Amino acid sequence: MSRLFAIATSDPSLMRCELDRAKELVTLDTEGNVLGLGAYDDGQLVQRSFGVGVTRTGSWELPNSETALYVAGPAPVGGRLEDLAQPFRMRQWLFAVGGRMDGNHGVRERLAEQLPDFLQRSLKTNALEEAVFATFLAELRSLGRTEDPALEAPIAAQLLGRTAQIIAEASGPAKRPSLALAATNGRILVATTKGGQPLFYRLLEGDPVCARCGLTGEEKAANAIVRDHRRRKSVLLATDPVRAEGWLPVSEGRSVAIDRGLSLQLV
Repeated sequence: MSRLFAIATSDPSLMRCELDRAKELVTLDTEGNVLGLGAYDDGQLVQRSFGVGVTRTGSWELPNSETALYVAGPAPVGGRLEDLAQPFRMRQWLFAVGGRMDGNHGVRERLAEQLPDFLQRSLKTNALEEAVFATFLAELRSLGRTEDPALEAPIAAQLLGRTAQIIAEASGPAKRPSLALAATNGRILVATTKGGQPLFYRLLEGDPVCARCGLTGEEKAANAIVRDHRRRKSVLLATDPVRAEGWLPVSEGRSVAIDRGLSLQLV
């Protein structure tokens, strides 16, 4: 089973501060898992992956990014970690699959057959999750919106939900996967759940206290860094919160759409 965590924040310069808060709220990395993450640095996509037993130093030290995507799961088999570890990337998109997709032999091939030629050629591995990503890209391409920086979050969320439905249909009624999907292009963040896989979202409001910045909450509100911390907010998505308190569940078959203004819609 893979665990998924994603964040969208209002102030990219405080992403590391927000991750300091968020990492205490989610269960993500466990011994024996591979950890992968992706974010954006001045518009350029950045990825890191940590193999089994490798120290995770720096895994929460991301650049000034509006969004970030993490996934932890079993070690991939049959190729290089850099190719197989999630999240997958293509152009400006990051994509991750959480949950379980066990026992779905032949599904990857059925998905690949439905892809446009250029997406079939883009598949680097035999990982089913990569074919799921390509299916989402095909849905974007059907609208001509794959590289559109103005792509609306609700539209992307609807296409992600459609992708989950395609996976369920390709798997057949006897082997329906239990999965959560998440995708970001650095501007918007979308996620969906299918097959009973839990998925939750949570809003982090501004807070003048920040251990990273040495703020105790007693500083004057006129201080610029204090104002920034009071104004910051983030939306978190996770398959495995530490505690249910403060989190809201995403209903089966629904998709979450988060735009650059952190407006959240369920579609």
